[in-house]
This record gives sequence, structure tokens and C-alpha cells, in this order.
Amino acid sequence: MASGRIPSVEGGIQPTIVDAKGDLIVATAADTVSRLAVGTNNHVLTADSSTSTGLKWAALPASGKVLQVVSAYYTTSTSNSTSTYADTGLTATITPSAATSKIAVFVAQNGCNKSNGNTLNQVQLRLLRGATEIAMAYVGYTETLLQTNSSVSLLKLDDPNTTSAVTYKTQFNNPNNTASVTVQNGSAGSTIILMEIGA
Repeated sequence: MASGRIPSVEGGIQPTIVDAKGDLIVATAADTVSRLAVGTNNHVLTADSSTSTGLKWAALPASGKVLQVVSAYYTTSTSNSTSTYADTGLTATITPSAATSKIAVFVAQNGCNKSNGNTLNQVQLRLLRGATEIAMAYVGYTETLLQTNSSVSLLKLDDPNTTSAVTYKTQFNNPNNTASVTVQNGSAGSTIILMEIGA
């Protein structure tokens, strides 16, 4: 088959319509074609009715990808003898890059301990986004003997719906409201990890 310029009277598409490797010939209307220039490396062809060709090159969406990670580690022993929540000292702040992102929160609250033999004593722990409680867990004790250090894990996939800085922290109390309970007992370090997940 011969190549080269096709007489326009035959209605052929002229090879001169394309200029570079990767250019595409696309329809802009009925019986009308145009050139779509090659896109950027690793971009994909996407339908877009707002463009003259109805197509555009675009970066792959960040859906499901980890966009950033923030972590904090805290070792100071902190006690509370009341049912009123107090800060554990464990906190971290993240600024989402998109309002549609979710934040995966991982907490390992270590060194949870009670100070006396009352079986009702427990470490009740909660996770907050700002002032809003978003998860809760506790360590309960079934014996009158003093306990060795315990750990509490909290996992939460949160939807803060913002691009402003968001602070996550843990608080704890003793619901029995009688004696001291402790976190990071003996300077056992606690960890919080925040991961921004693209929507």
C-alpha cells in the first residue's frame, strides 16, 4: 500500500496532520478530525468534554496511595486517679493534601498499669481528632494483684474532610475513680502513626 499525501478530493486524512511520535488523530465533531499532541510520560488518556477534542492527558489519580506519614513517640510516665479524661502526652498533627483523603491512625499505647489491688481499676483510653472522640478501648484487670505493664492498640480509618492541620491524641482515665492508673509506666514508649490515604 502506498504511503504519502492522499489527494484531498478523495477525503483522506493527510499524514501531515501529526507532528511527533505519539500524536493521536481524534474526532472533534462528525466527519471532523484533529491532532491530539502526545502527552507527558506516565500520563493517561482521559475523557474530558470541556476540551476541543473531548480528550486530555492526565496524571494517574492518587486513589489508595499513601501520600504522607507522620509519627510521634512519647515515653514520659503519666498517671490519673479519676474518671475525668487526661492527656497521655501522645499526640501528632497532620495536614491532609486533599479534603477527600482519609487518615489511617495507628496507636500503640504502652506501659498501661494500675497502682493497687482493686479489681475494678482499669485504664480506659480514647482517641481524639481535635476535641472529637473517634475510638475507645480499655485494659481491664481481673485479679487483685498488681499487674505488669499492658498495651492497648487503637486503629482508626478517619475521614476529617479538611485540608487544615488535624491533631490526633490519646486520653485516659480510671472509670472506677478511686486510685491511680498509669500509661508509659516505667517510661515504656507509646507510638502514634498517621497516614494520609488518597481517595
